[in-house]
Amino acid sequence: MLLRSMLRFAALALCAAACSRSRGVVDRELPGLVVEARRPEPPIDVAHAVEDAGELGRALARPYRTVLQALGPHTASVNTTITVEESGKQVSDLSDHAQIENGSAGTYHAVYTNSADYGRETTFVGDKLYLRPRYQRWHARAAEAPDEPAELRDQYFEAIAAIWDLLAPGAELADGGPLEIAGRRGRKIRITRAAEPSAPDAEHVAQRTWRQTRSIDAVAGEIVLDAERGVPLVAKLTGAVGFARDGRRFTMKVSLDAAVSGVGATAMITPPPDGEIVTTPERMREVDDRDFLLQGIAPPLRRNPDGTAIAPAPRLRGAGPPHRDPAADRSAGSAADKAPARPSGGAASKPPGKRSDASAKP
Repeated sequence: MLLRSMLRFAALALCAAACSRSRGVVDRELPGLVVEARRPEPPIDVAHAVEDAGELGRALARPYRTVLQALGPHTASVNTTITVEESGKQVSDLSDHAQIENGSAGTYHAVYTNSADYGRETTFVGDKLYLRPRYQRWHARAAEAPDEPAELRDQYFEAIAAIWDLLAPGAELADGGPLEIAGRRGRKIRITRAAEPSAPDAEHVAQRTWRQTRSIDAVAGEIVLDAERGVPLVAKLTGAVGFARDGRRFTMKVSLDAAVSGVGATAMITPPPDGEIVTTPERMREVDDRDFLLQGIAPPLRRNPDGTAIAPAPRLRGAGPPHRDPAADRSAGSAADKAPARPSGGAASKPPGKRSDASAKP
């Protein structure tokens, strides 16, 4: 009986504590409840990364925002090429290019294009996101979450970690000594194929299980890490990966050429021309559901133009469209009046026969 009373008292105490924090508590102050609790990541040991593929992989896998925080404003470019061959005959190929230009106060412009004629572009300036698929107009909206602009920018840099992860089981590292890159002291790491490649890690996603039996037939290149902060300054890799699918044997040849430049130089980031902007709805159903389910626990994401919170309400099937901001509606009408019937010339125009990316968000 005493134990039951103690448990009841503990439950009431927890409820009281939750109620007392129902106002003004941001998500990041509720680790493990609203956001995932994360342990602080130890800094990169550059001396260890020179000889250990795991530590080098950890340095390359960190999000791009870590690079920006370490180096300050700069320009980053990432180029990759992938070809697949069967019995020496090429069956597919894809090359792409990503570039990120960083301005002041977190503003940036990033673009991605590939040889399949797809692409996307992101500009963040004036606390607003401007997004567009290749050859289309810009979609303008506020960020759906405080972290969204940084997350979108991170995606343009992810190819470096992806290529390394593919080739890492067959890589052997050697110290290439000090090297200055873009005004930063770096540490060069030479990459060659190991005499005895290690077994690839287990894959837990069905679409990636083919990677478990891949063979690293070739790998070479060099990576330069910032000597002080352990972020990549240069990454040049080539490799060949053998794999089987549907009883057939293929060889995938990959190359990566990435670098940072203009460290310390702040780019001038400006919004796109008004005539190329289409204002889009700012709220998704997931945001509606999140605000409604977490009311009293975390502040709503949806805000009025004056900064006050919009009262959460459930989004029901057949209940019509979600709440729209009248000011946003007026902006949308104004943008529609100004926009030409067809995209204007230059990069915003779609050449005959070209395809466009179906997504406005990278």
